Amino acid sequence: MDITYGKPDQNELYHLYLECFPDYSVQRELFFNLLRPEKAIVACVYGEDGDIDGYSMIHDSSIAILCVKPSHRQKGLGSRLLDESERIVAHAGAKRVVLGRGTHYLLQGVPHKENEVAFFEKRGYKADWVSTNMTLKLNEFSPERLDVPSLPEGVLFRFAAEQDRQALSAAVIDAHSAWEGIFLDCADPVLLAVKGKEIVGFEILSPNGGRFAPPDQKVGAIGCVGVIHSERSAGIGRQMVIQGAQWLKNQRCHSIELRYVELVDWYKKIGFVPVAYQWMGEKALI
Repeated sequence: MDITYGKPDQNELYHLYLECFPDYSVQRELFFNLLRPEKAIVACVYGEDGDIDGYSMIHDSSIAILCVKPSHRQKGLGSRLLDESERIVAHAGAKRVVLGRGTHYLLQGVPHKENEVAFFEKRGYKADWVSTNMTLKLNEFSPERLDVPSLPEGVLFRFAAEQDRQALSAAVIDAHSAWEGIFLDCADPVLLAVKGKEIVGFEILSPNGGRFAPPDQKVGAIGCVGVIHSERSAGIGRQMVIQGAQWLKNQRCHSIELRYVELVDWYKKIGFVPVAYQWMGEKALI
C-alpha cells in the first residue's frame, strides 16, 4: 500500500471521484477548475493493475478530497491516505486540518452520510455545524404566492456597474468581510439593493452556476447574499433573493442551486428545499 506522488492521470482522478460521489456529479471541466490538482499535493495508491485505487488532494491545511474505490474500502486504504494527508498538512506548519473549504475545493466538508461521518469521527474529527444544499424549481416559482415581508419604502434593486466597485466593497466588508475577495474577482452579475445612494444589500447571480446540475438542464445559482448591519431584519434580503430568482427564471434557468447554506429555514420561506447535507469536519493537529 505504497503512497506515491506526482502527476496522476487526469481521467482516473475524475472518474474515481464520480464513482465515489455519485450524488455530487459534476462536469469534468468544473471538477478541475475547482480542485486545481496541478496546485495541490496529490497522494495516490495504485493497484496491481496500475489503476488508482485511492487518492487524496491537499491544498494548504485542507484535505480537498479523499477518494477510495468502493471495492477497496474497509481495507485500511482510506485511513492510510488520511494519515498521510494529515502528515503533509502538519509538515507545512498548520495546527488544524479541515475537510474541504480553503482556496480550492469541490465539496465543502464531506457528505453527511453515516459511513462517511463515522470514518472521520473515529479519527478525531469534529464538526460544529452541517451545511445544506438547497434547490428551487423555477417552473413552480411565483413571487405573488409567497408570504414574506414587503420591500421597505425607498429600497430599489439594480445591477452593479463598474462605478459601484468601491461602495460595493464597503458594503461587503460591513455585511460579511470574508467575502470581500469573492466580489473583487466576481465575473457574474451582482444584484444590488440600494437605498438612496447607499448600497444596503447584494447577491451574486450565476445563470450557469449550478455545480451539481443535471447535464440536460440549465441550473442557476445564488450566492453571497448580504445586507449591511444597519438595514437587517427589514425584509431586504428575502426580497432581494426573490428578485434574483425571478431574474434567473427569465434567463430560462430550470432551477436554482444554493450551496452550503446555514439559514435553512430562512430560505424555506421563499420555496427552497434541502437536497443534500455536508458535515463540516476538522481536527486539531498535535
